[in-house]
Amino acid sequence: MKINLLLIAILLAFTSSAQQHLSVKEAQELGLQNNIKVKNAKLDVSLAKKKVLETIGIGLPKINGEVNWQQFLEIPTTVVPANMFVPTAPDGEYAELQFGTEHNSTVSVTASQLLFDGSYIVGLKASAIYKSLSQQSLQLTEQQIQDSIAAAYYNVLVAEERKDFLNLIAEIHQGILDEVQARYDLGMVEDLDVDKMALTLSNMEIQSENMERMTKVAYLYLKLLLGISLEEELVLMDSLPTLLSQNQTLKIQEPNIENRLEFKLAETQRKLSMLDLRRYQSHFLPSISAFGTYSKNAFRDEFNFFVEDLSWYPTQVIGVKATMNLFDGFSRVSKVQQAKIELEKAKNNQSQVSESLNLAHKVALSNYLTAYHTQMQKSESLELSKKIYLKTMAKYREGLVSSMELSQSGADYSQAQADNAQAIYNLLIAKTNYNRSVGN
Repeated sequence: MKINLLLIAILLAFTSSAQQHLSVKEAQELGLQNNIKVKNAKLDVSLAKKKVLETIGIGLPKINGEVNWQQFLEIPTTVVPANMFVPTAPDGEYAELQFGTEHNSTVSVTASQLLFDGSYIVGLKASAIYKSLSQQSLQLTEQQIQDSIAAAYYNVLVAEERKDFLNLIAEIHQGILDEVQARYDLGMVEDLDVDKMALTLSNMEIQSENMERMTKVAYLYLKLLLGISLEEELVLMDSLPTLLSQNQTLKIQEPNIENRLEFKLAETQRKLSMLDLRRYQSHFLPSISAFGTYSKNAFRDEFNFFVEDLSWYPTQVIGVKATMNLFDGFSRVSKVQQAKIELEKAKNNQSQVSESLNLAHKVALSNYLTAYHTQMQKSESLELSKKIYLKTMAKYREGLVSSMELSQSGADYSQAQADNAQAIYNLLIAKTNYNRSVGN
């Protein structure tokens, strides 16, 4: 007996650990940790930081070391006038000479430092703005994922409520069918009444089964957005009435377009286009760098470079180098002109984004007001349909109305419930979109 209780406790503990109990906010937080799009956006931010370090590294000192060894299998031969060594030699006669040693080696260290480069200065600014762009893109992705998770969460709640309602209605009509069947067995009603009620119940059961499958699909989509296993069980802690009470207050605000991430992204793109123009313009300036080299050379007839007593011959060089492209076939001029065009396009795009966001706010406000008043009306219609349904069912049991009237009343009640659930969903989505449109 104790062993059985222990096994049951272990199974219960395992089952509870495999469940996720989530509110809307907790689901959004979990999605921000696991969603693939958010993960990739975070990787883009990390990549942008590395790009900044890469750009900074261009202006830092560079130190290179080089070791070179070569062996002449045949020492090069050169010819010189023979009378350089033998004065009596006739003109036109040459002596063959070989200069050098079979084994030569060089060890060198070269250091360089960029002193001035206009494109490097612009690149530093551009890399910092590029990093800002990736961070804004991450924020926008997180915002979109949060909204998608909230919408999927609401959709599951609507499906759950619809499923429970249809199950309840089917149970009620199953009870009515049992009553009609009993009355038929007593000879009080015709078999036609039983068949009509059985048909009504069958239609309700089909709707209930369809909604059961739709609810499972809604859960799967939410799990996908959350980035968790499709086999993991979810328990949603928030309910439609709770969420509705939190979002039923009608609050109108003035929009702050400059606070929208879409506008910030367009502004950042304009800044990048401006810096791109400056980068091409900086190509007309010289690039200046300093360098220094220290090297040692050894010349041997044998491979004995590691013998300490033999000589190495040092060389030391320092210098400054200025490089300037004097003429490149108008390539730089063309690139500057192209960059100016791209900058104009970025400005136009920013202006269009601003107008689009203003329009989106007006549309979101209209949808929000419509959803708010529609939900109020659907809620009243649901209460009225429920009242009519309960009265019709009572009259049916008293034999005052037909099964067809009861079936129609049940269908109207079911539709009113579906309309109200959809209206709540639409209101929650409209409120979210409206909050985004004002820059929240």
